[in-house]
Amino acid sequence: MHPAGVPGRVFGVAMEALNAPAYRAALKALAPKPMERILEIGFGTGRFAELVLGRDPTIHVAGVDPTPTMVETANRRRRVRAARARADLRQGDASALPWSERQFNAVVAIHSFQFWPDPDRALSEVGRVLVPSGRLLLVLRRHRGQAPAWLPNALSRSGRELQATKDFLEGKDFVVAQYPDGGSSAVLLATRSPVS
Repeated sequence: MHPAGVPGRVFGVAMEALNAPAYRAALKALAPKPMERILEIGFGTGRFAELVLGRDPTIHVAGVDPTPTMVETANRRRRVRAARARADLRQGDASALPWSERQFNAVVAIHSFQFWPDPDRALSEVGRVLVPSGRLLLVLRRHRGQAPAWLPNALSRSGRELQATKDFLEGKDFVVAQYPDGGSSAVLLATRSPVS
C-alpha cells in the first residue's frame, strides 16, 4: 500500500490509532536498550519511531518507508524533529537497505512483512545490517480467514502466515520467540545466530 496526499495522511492517522496495541506490544518485546541503533522497515506515520526515541536519549532510530507522504509525515513528528541527530527516516524498502553492514542492534517491521514481495532478499538485507546476535521484531496482523490474494508476500498469502514465517526465520538461522499478541497482531522476536 502507498497512501498518498491528504487521503494518505487521513489513512495514516486512522491506522496509527488502530495500531496502538501493536506498538505497545512491539515496544515491550523489543525492550530497547541505551545506545542501541534500531531500524524500522515500513515506519508509516513514525509513531513507533517516536516511541522508541522517547525510551532513552542515547537510542538511534533509522527507517525506510516506500511512501513519500509517510516519510514526510514521520519526519514532521515533534520527537523525531527534536532528535534529528538520532533519527534517520528515508524513502526506501526492505529489498535494498541504504546502510552498511552491521549497523543495527535490531530491525522492526510492524505490519509491513506482508508487503515484502521477496522475503528471502529482504531477510538477506536485514541480516546484512544486523550486528551478530541482532534482533528482528515482526508484528503480523492476524487475518480473519484467508489473507487477501493481492498481498505480495507468498508467506502471508499461504493461509498459515504465522507458522510459515517462524519456519522461514528458523531456516535462516534465527531463533524465534513468540510474545503476547498486540491487539489483533502476532508478535515474533527473532534473534540472529551469532555465527551468521
